Amino acid sequence: MKQVAVYGKGGIGKSTTSANISYILSKSGMKVAQIGCDPKHDSTRLLLKGKTQKTVLDCLNSKEDLRGEIAVTGKNGIVCMETGGPEPGVGCAGRGILTAFDYIKSHSLISEDTDIVLYDVLGDVVCGGFAVPLRKQYANIVFIVTSGEFMSLYAANNVLKGIRNFDSGDKRLAGLILNCRGNDREYEYVKNFADAVGLPIVAVIPRSGRFSAAESEGVTVCEMFPDSEEAASYDSIAEILKNPDPVLYAASPLGDDDLDLVAKGIRVVSGKTGQTVRKLEVTERSALRSCGIRAAAHCCMEILDAEIVAHGPMSCAYMYENGYDRNLLNEGNTWIPSISDRLFSSNLDDRASIFGGGKDLTALLEERISKGAKLIFVLPACVPGIIGDDTENIADAVQSRHPGVRIITIPVDGILCGGAVQGRDMAYERICGLADKTVSPRPDMVNIIGYYDSDDRILRKCDDTERILKGLGIKINCLFLHHNVSSDIAGLRRGAVNLMYSRGVPVKRGCAVIEKCTGIGYYGKPLPRGLEQTVSWIRGFSGFMGTDRESAEKLCRELENEYYKEMKPLKSSLRGVTAVVYAESSSDINWLLETFNALGIQIPEILCPTNSVWNEADETLEITRDIEIKYNMNLDDLKAELDSLRPTFFAGSSSVLSTVGYRHMILERPRPGISGCIEQAKRIVRMCRVTDYDLS
Repeated sequence: MKQVAVYGKGGIGKSTTSANISYILSKSGMKVAQIGCDPKHDSTRLLLKGKTQKTVLDCLNSKEDLRGEIAVTGKNGIVCMETGGPEPGVGCAGRGILTAFDYIKSHSLISEDTDIVLYDVLGDVVCGGFAVPLRKQYANIVFIVTSGEFMSLYAANNVLKGIRNFDSGDKRLAGLILNCRGNDREYEYVKNFADAVGLPIVAVIPRSGRFSAAESEGVTVCEMFPDSEEAASYDSIAEILKNPDPVLYAASPLGDDDLDLVAKGIRVVSGKTGQTVRKLEVTERSALRSCGIRAAAHCCMEILDAEIVAHGPMSCAYMYENGYDRNLLNEGNTWIPSISDRLFSSNLDDRASIFGGGKDLTALLEERISKGAKLIFVLPACVPGIIGDDTENIADAVQSRHPGVRIITIPVDGILCGGAVQGRDMAYERICGLADKTVSPRPDMVNIIGYYDSDDRILRKCDDTERILKGLGIKINCLFLHHNVSSDIAGLRRGAVNLMYSRGVPVKRGCAVIEKCTGIGYYGKPLPRGLEQTVSWIRGFSGFMGTDRESAEKLCRELENEYYKEMKPLKSSLRGVTAVVYAESSSDINWLLETFNALGIQIPEILCPTNSVWNEADETLEITRDIEIKYNMNLDDLKAELDSLRPTFFAGSSSVLSTVGYRHMILERPRPGISGCIEQAKRIVRMCRVTDYDLS
């Protein structure tokens, strides 16, 4: 069985060419099957007396059994099939080709004694779906139909690129078929391209009114005018296919520069074509950190009275659910119900990727509303974005039918908007739409942005945020996106200013988004860690808010007295301890350096690992003490430094440090204030006491 793929630009005459080839071969006694692989599904019309037929995708999308109508016998016993495609503007036609081919194969719609299977394929865009017939298991001979127009040659060159990606130098190309448009020097123009890519022109189809006359009767020109010049132009193609061992060629597509020369009529020497290297350029280092929709989902999940509709495959919803529930368990927040009680998936499958998932989404939204949902976040994954589901309009249409229901779409489309940072930004923006703009800010209230729970429940309790703010006469209005309900967000504007709970690009970007959406500004310095930062922050924020200066100084004195009182006995228990710090250059380790200094621990040097493209690390580490810093130190470099310096231990925050094989402490960044630093100091002392070296 020979399997033949006929490719070419839309409207170039592929279907006419394919039908005439099939007719000639079948007339000679060969058993032929023709499969149209174009959403227009008109490839086999000239073999069926001008009639169109049911497509494979019609069968898949119908509740009726249409299998008997998709493999139709045409002229001379030719088996005719059309893959079909989705409705215009929805779904993915390329994915439809994949599914249709699987269906044809699984239902054995082509008998094993078929001599020729001819695939008539749209060649404008050689995506993964439309490139299926190029795969070796489907096509062992490929023809490309072209004219002398540049866009036709451009499409032909794209087909060659697709073949090269599959073949790696194998020979499957029979040649070019020139379907003339009657342009000046057309043959010369196409011959230049053919020579440049190393392919012959195997047939020249003349421009003639007889083609239109035959098509108006619903037949091929070879049937209506069998002795004509037009019919004879297909003989050379038929002879190639009848040959048991035809001459075939490898794909050698042109690079962009050489194709431009061909367009200008300049000759290009075969075998010396340029190749364009495609490179993904990311100007923002945060763009590819992780899935954007997952980050957006975790933001929306923090609104505890909202339901989440994940518009995508079930696996995506599972990924969101698993991560969220695991965090709840690790943090001990067992009072919060599992997200599975309010996370629902439209469960898009292969069928939806072809025909679109709009109906599935509508049905799910209607179902959730019927069960009492009043606030729903819709999160479209990659698939809806790729196939063109208009998720926002679908959600708006459903909402319009149900007064009192709020449906908010986060239009992330999986990774299509960027990465986790961009997904979080978009979620912040849409969630801020719940804020009541009529609420006036109170000068004694603030919002905390970026609060997070810690797996270390002891350190979690060592949080002086409320104590510091209370000492300044300020209350917390909202921990934004931390176990909120929608009324918390509605009252967000009661906070006069937003405070960053920690240092980092995502938190700062989040504050900027909130300011843009609600008008609530943010204080430029994150909540402090350690005594020095805390005292400085209290004084600065007191001045920023205009609170009582004397109360701020009193609070600073209380914290200083408490800090030194706790640290003094801890320091007296240590003698001659040295420590190396291993931390990313984006880290805030001033609290740790201050703690080591208060304990009398010497720090010979700080080592920073190589920054990867996956983090947002700064190029240099910002510290307030004069300590040598070495950058771009991998774990092998770390081992070498430890062997050379022989410190008592080394400290960092990554669990990978356990693989180094040296005494170490993995120290989590404490909560704001001094209590967390004091707790970490106590742990350091305990660690030193239980080791087997002399500290006296």
